[in-house]
Amino acid sequence: MLNNILKVYGEDLAAGALNQASIAAGTGIAAGSTQGALCVNAFAVGDVSATAAVTITVKHSDSENGSFADLLTMTIDAGSTFADGELMATATLPADVKAYVTAAVASASGNSGSIRVTLGYLPR
Repeated sequence: MLNNILKVYGEDLAAGALNQASIAAGTGIAAGSTQGALCVNAFAVGDVSATAAVTITVKHSDSENGSFADLLTMTIDAGSTFADGELMATATLPADVKAYVTAAVASASGNSGSIRVTLGYLPR
């Protein structure tokens, strides 16, 4: 299990090409009452080159289609490069996260490759 990342498939918080100024948040994914057992992972899809910083804002809400408030932010520094499937950023969801989470990505046109932001399970 060492150095393995348990991935959740089919429930992306955000996904898209990094050469866009922004990648809209996906639908809310249930994550509440997990007591700190989940994290948010950002994976490279294809080879990624970030000539400008990429900001991932994780948001949470009490309802799937409700108003989402900022929860945490992850940043990928300008000048970073990643191979296909490589973990670019990760953050643990706090124990008091609301019932649903999603994420929005701010990027720049000079960046290349794509990103997949998804929930992950923390080993216990």
